[in-house]
Amino acid sequence: MSTSVIGLFESSDIAHKLVNELTKAGCRKDAINILESAAVKEISSHLTEAGYEEDKARKYAEALQKGGALVIAEADDDKADAVLEAMRRFEVLTPEALLERTSSQSRGRSSEQTEKAQVIEEELEVGKSQTTGGKRLKTEVSEREVNETVSLREENVEVERSRVDRTIKPEEADKAFQERTVEMTETKEKPMVSKQAHVVEEVALTKQSGEREETVRGTVRRQDVKVEDIEQRKTTTSK
Repeated sequence: MSTSVIGLFESSDIAHKLVNELTKAGCRKDAINILESAAVKEISSHLTEAGYEEDKARKYAEALQKGGALVIAEADDDKADAVLEAMRRFEVLTPEALLERTSSQSRGRSSEQTEKAQVIEEELEVGKSQTTGGKRLKTEVSEREVNETVSLREENVEVERSRVDRTIKPEEADKAFQERTVEMTETKEKPMVSKQAHVVEEVALTKQSGEREETVRGTVRRQDVKVEDIEQRKTTTSK
């Protein structure tokens, strides 16, 4: 995931000098955008995306129209702190400080000397990434040997000859000497194989959508300004 690090600078020269430092901090050069003399709508749009309220973003954009530059650097989360630190070394301004400077410039120069310290606070920006996966159904055909036992009925007709020596009567002889046919049928069973397909299981893919909440924790820094009195020193000058 990446983080947008935004800095306001008093002049465009400072902003352009900052580019090399940002690349050393791990930010790609093509991920650094410097807005100077840009339209108010474009500048306020970038500030609104960074989390500023629309009214304030427009005021800051109008202040940039009078001078200064806005630097937007897209950096990986693990390099965002180094990028922010590089901006701080180049006197990054808060939006309020930019408004104050531009308003003082419009009123004219003053002989008053002002030294400033900055209160800087980091904000944790959380995004989300999307991964795509799933399951695929693929059919495969395999073969296996199957043994089945079947009982087969078989009939066999056998011829048996027996030697006989028997005398028949004359009246029986007429009946005996005539042509005739005697048949006996035998039956044999043979195995026959056929195949029948049966559906034994179905596998289905079902997708369910839902939402879940996850708490993301991070550490942000804040720089405060503490006002202290300087201890008075007495200086004696002798003539």
